[in-house]
Amino acid sequence: GGHLPGVHVIRTLADVDALAPAMQPDRRLIVIGGGYIGLEAAAVARKLGLQVTLIEAAPRILGRVAAPETAKLIRELHHAHDVKILEDIAIERILGEPRAAGVSLADGRELPADIVVTGIGVAPETALAEAAGLRIDNGIAADEQGRTSDPAIWAAGDCASFPWQGGRARLESVGGAIDMAEAVADNMRGADRPYQPKPWFWSDQFDAKLQIAGLGTGYDRIVTRQGDGAHGGSVWYFRADRLIAVDALNDARAYMIGKRLIEAGRSPDPDAIADAADLKALLS
Repeated sequence: GGHLPGVHVIRTLADVDALAPAMQPDRRLIVIGGGYIGLEAAAVARKLGLQVTLIEAAPRILGRVAAPETAKLIRELHHAHDVKILEDIAIERILGEPRAAGVSLADGRELPADIVVTGIGVAPETALAEAAGLRIDNGIAADEQGRTSDPAIWAAGDCASFPWQGGRARLESVGGAIDMAEAVADNMRGADRPYQPKPWFWSDQFDAKLQIAGLGTGYDRIVTRQGDGAHGGSVWYFRADRLIAVDALNDARAYMIGKRLIEAGRSPDPDAIADAADLKALLS
């Protein structure tokens, strides 16, 4: 049923422009996918007055990109705004003729809908690179300066992967695209300096801002701190006692301090983060 009118994806600005006229109050929206794109779409729709149900096939939302503790904060935020979240349930098909009218779930339930949005991931655009015979590895494979397998061709941005901590990484973020493009442009002019990624991301949902510094992949310990006010707090990721990432919801102070620590390569004792009355003391 993915071909039916009324089914939308969110991958480009044109997709958003096509969806906008359908986002009318009291319409029933089903969002397929509990990553950041799906959750942001759900938040926007709910603020516009739609009835929103989000469905995630994995055991929980944000399963690929965030710790369970962060997912819990975001889930509570959406529940407080009357978004219905169904986790660990697959969709069999999108129903309707001649346009989408609902979804059929793997457990036999059928949910009605006026609009369906699928936010189930994107793939890097590599068609041009493949046609040019470039090496592809999690996107267009570039070296630490941004050169591809053809030394006359360079790559930067969300489509390009680069060496990172013994493997390859690809950052899907505005900040990452800008930083990498600046480094690659310098190297094309002969700067001969490695690209040093400083991963940072954000997600605006309802009146809350989630700010993320670092990459939490491979963490083995989580430390949480309660934030000020409702729907606030921070989640600190450690690997082998090294601070590698911070998720901060409505907690700009935790984000800024965590970002400075990560960029400086400093790792406070995890217990000190949990117990600190003032996080700023961790910088001294």
